[in-house]
This record gives sequence, structure tokens and C-alpha cells, in this order.
Amino acid sequence: MTGRPKLRILCFGDSLTAGYSGWGSVHHPYKEMLENMLSMAYPDLNIVTVEDGLSGSTVRHGFQARMDAQFLAPQKKKKKKGEGEDGKRYDWAIVLGGTNDLGMGFPPEDIFESLKKVWDVPLSHQCKVLALTVPEAGIEGKVKERLDGQRGKLNDLIKGYKRDGFHVFDLHKAVPYWAMSESDRKKYWDDHIHFTPAGYDLIGNKVGISLVSLLAKEKANSPQRPQKRRRMFKDDDNKFDEEIGDPSAIDQGYVVVRRVDLE
Repeated sequence: MTGRPKLRILCFGDSLTAGYSGWGSVHHPYKEMLENMLSMAYPDLNIVTVEDGLSGSTVRHGFQARMDAQFLAPQKKKKKKGEGEDGKRYDWAIVLGGTNDLGMGFPPEDIFESLKKVWDVPLSHQCKVLALTVPEAGIEGKVKERLDGQRGKLNDLIKGYKRDGFHVFDLHKAVPYWAMSESDRKKYWDDHIHFTPAGYDLIGNKVGISLVSLLAKEKANSPQRPQKRRRMFKDDDNKFDEEIGDPSAIDQGYVVVRRVDLE
């Protein structure tokens, strides 16, 4: 709808971003639920999400060229369809990668160095980055022990990275495999790596909650924000039960967004 300000989001990665399920017979990207979540939280915004997920792609070989293609320098191209008047293609890039690299045996340190170069592309184009940690895989035995250790190292590197405009959401913690009940595992996981459509919706829900929180904080810290705001509801200062606990837990996944946070 014309006239409304846009929030432009790139969801970038491999098969987990593409929503691969049912051995490739179904694709249900998490961006669909993410867009719904953001539209409910910010009804006055025109939410535009673009999914760039390529099954089998690795951070070490493939991510860089694809990310470069998403952020061509404005002086070297004509204005792309969907690009804002400010010349920005996206406001946020949500990046998930590393599963395939770990499976191929690439060292976590090398994957991380490649991720930093990938993140640098949107960051250098005034686009904020929300990096997702690598989720678990339902693999058992000695392979599990090795992959868990390598994945843990990579996720620690991702979570420890600091840069202006760079944020992290711990998907590994928010959507576990082994900590889930058997019934939840069947509901959300399609195989030992990929998710069911319900699982991708769960990811979109969790990532959406994180992004809504970041946007609310960004709005609150804006210099244009007035010092005093009128209370809209008599219970607006109360602490709700849903705000207590671990928001990343499957059974504690409520989010309370006050109207004043969205203004």
C-alpha cells in the first residue's frame, strides 16, 4: 500500500531460510510468519520481506557472491524495483548460515571469518544485521559429539561479535532439538536438520519477537522520542505473568508488546 513507510527485510541463508521440508517437496520459509508478526506489531508499516535461501549453499562458497548481488552499489546500477527513495535496498538483513559448512568439516574459525565478510556487505550499506546462531541437528553417536563441539565454537564466535548495527538472535537456544519433547520434535522437525512447516513458523515467531524487541528499543532510543509520554492504559505499568520466565523456552514463548513501545 502506497503512502505507508516501509520496513524492508532480507532473509538470507541456505535451505533453512528457504523453508526446505519433505525432502524438497515443500518450501515454507520462516519469513511468512515473520512478516505476519511484524505486521501485527506495526500495522502502520508496509512490511516487505525478501527470502534468499539456497539449499546446499555454504558460507565459505556461495554466500558472498549472493549477498553482493543483493547490495550492488547504487552508482553501478539502476534503481532496483522495491528500493527506497533513500537508495537503501533493505533496512535489515537476517542471516542464517553454517549448517552445511559444519557438515562438510570446515573449521568454525574459517566459517566465522567468512560470515564476517558476508555481514559486512549489508552493514556497509546502512542495513542492520540480525545474525542467527546455527541450530542443533538430530544426529547421534560420535558424529554428534564432534558436530556439537564445532557448532558450539561457531555459535560462541557469532554471539561474541560486536559491531554497530549488528545483533544476534540465539536460534540454537530458542528452537532446540534434544531438549524438546518427543511430540514437539515430531511437530517441528522434519528430519535431523530441517523443519516442518510448523517448525519454520515457530522460527518466524521467535525471530519476529526478537526483531519487534529490537525495533521497540530503536524507537525508544531515537532522539525524536519525547521525554514524557501519556499513559494509554491504566495497567500499562503492571508486570504480566507472561513477562516472567525465559522467552526462548518453547512453553514460555509469550511476548507482551505495550502500545507505548510501538509509538
